[in-house]
Amino acid sequence: MKKEFGIGYQLGKLYFRIAINGIFYRRYYCLGKENIPAEGTPVLVAMNHQNCLNDALGVFFAKNDRKFHFIARADAFDIHPLLTRFMQYAGVLPAYRLDYQGEEALADNNKTFEEAEQCLLDGHTVLIFPEAGHQDKHWLGTFSYGYTRLAFQAAEKCGFQREIFILPAANHYSAYTGLRNRMLVRFGTPVSLQPYYELYKEKPRTAQREVNRLVRAQIEAMMLDIQDLDHYADIDFARTLLPRPNRLPEQLEADQALVHRLEGFDFTAVGAYRQALENDRLQDSQFTDRPNWGFVVADMLLLLLLLPLAILALWPSLLCWYLPKYFSNRLGDVMLQSSFHVGLNVLVLLPLSFCLTWLVTGLCAGCWIGLAHALLIGPLCIFEWYYAKLLRDVWRDIRFLRKDTTSLAALREQALSSLKTE
Repeated sequence: MKKEFGIGYQLGKLYFRIAINGIFYRRYYCLGKENIPAEGTPVLVAMNHQNCLNDALGVFFAKNDRKFHFIARADAFDIHPLLTRFMQYAGVLPAYRLDYQGEEALADNNKTFEEAEQCLLDGHTVLIFPEAGHQDKHWLGTFSYGYTRLAFQAAEKCGFQREIFILPAANHYSAYTGLRNRMLVRFGTPVSLQPYYELYKEKPRTAQREVNRLVRAQIEAMMLDIQDLDHYADIDFARTLLPRPNRLPEQLEADQALVHRLEGFDFTAVGAYRQALENDRLQDSQFTDRPNWGFVVADMLLLLLLLPLAILALWPSLLCWYLPKYFSNRLGDVMLQSSFHVGLNVLVLLPLSFCLTWLVTGLCAGCWIGLAHALLIGPLCIFEWYYAKLLRDVWRDIRFLRKDTTSLAALREQALSSLKTE
């Protein structure tokens, strides 16, 4: 099959990869890429949904020889005409939902499904989120059968002559909000619909139910699925108390084992310690890596030494880091914050600051110096983020050293003992 990748599409993908995997995220892991069927094979990727735009981008970066089409909530197309054109060019299809567009708009999903089915039959890949919305924590919600219906309808459209696959996928993040986090995308084993074609002809709902069971089971096994939402905060906190690997994939495996082990656990001691840390605005890492006044003074001197560079890096950090953060913190949905930050920067703020930097510095110091300054906006933003982080850490360490942490240490020992004896 002829690949439909123009130079604009390839350059755009490269720009997104550099901006997101080089600036916004500290590390991107992609596991199971070998499970993605070859180009020209109809593939519907079904994935858990926890971080809005960033979930789709994780799949987008997985393969360079495939054009991915994404099904996204339709109200995203109403934000701005330029964004609408960009999404259409990138292969995003609108999904209309009862809670957002009303019952009358649901009929428009038929057109979206028809386009998605044709994408599959053209040998492309379509990404869909069966939860029909993003969750607010590390847990897997209820699946809608719409994705299985779409895949089987595509098979029906070609007279069941083509083998269509549903590829389970899962994402995981070291943290949902903030910058310089780590992202993990993992692909499971493709589920072929071909063995279910005859069953679908007789009992379509049964065939969809069987396929959904296989797909969901794989996604559950690949992600961190904390179903005990009543104790979610304590379970999420407990993950950070015990020693675990540094790499995100191995961390995920350790966290999965811990969550399974904590079923029916008494979280009284863990919850008391977590609440005490929050009240004092301290972190557990300050007990494992205890600060002292010598290191605090050294960090303060380093901050003072780097202050001129930090002042220089305020441009473009004020525009790219702090301005989006001001607005994203006011979003009602926490899971939209990171996507808002990434989307606004990649589409608007980074290109704008690049052009303004080149123009202003170029007029003052020459074209090539202006270009060099513009190319450094990414590293300058990263530096400013680490500078601000060090400043926050120093202030937190000062609070720690000035406080009598005897009772807090006792609560920590009780929490650790309860986890280790479980």
